[in-house]
Amino acid sequence: MKERERLKERRAISPVISVVILSAVVMAVGGAIWAFSQGAMTITAEDYAEAVVNTTETICERFIIEKVIHDPETNILSIWVFNYGYIDIAVNVTYPDNPVSWREVSSKHLEEISFDFDPGDETEVGIKVESRRDNNVYYRFVVP
Repeated sequence: MKERERLKERRAISPVISVVILSAVVMAVGGAIWAFSQGAMTITAEDYAEAVVNTTETICERFIIEKVIHDPETNILSIWVFNYGYIDIAVNVTYPDNPVSWREVSSKHLEEISFDFDPGDETEVGIKVESRRDNNVYYRFVVP
């Protein structure tokens, strides 16, 4: 009989211990899932905010080629780019096979970009002005 009583006492303690252990496991798994989802949502929110800011800056970026002049004596081609947007931009001028380095154009300013240019036998040259945000302006220059 003594053994039966001892077994009954053990059985009474065993379910309580198992409930405590299972509760601790459930709470640990729940906490891990909560921490993961909070971190993932923070990263997603930051990425979304950054994408919205970049899109806004791309929309606010406005520029145009005001004038193009070629001086045949010095073979200098001058291009005037006017930034009429609300943000400063960096532009790159390319014409067939000849890129020019990036230039900064402040908001509401006209910037002259000059470089050596030998049209050769060409009577027409396509000029492309692009920004770092992939906005483009094209200009067809007829060589005098």
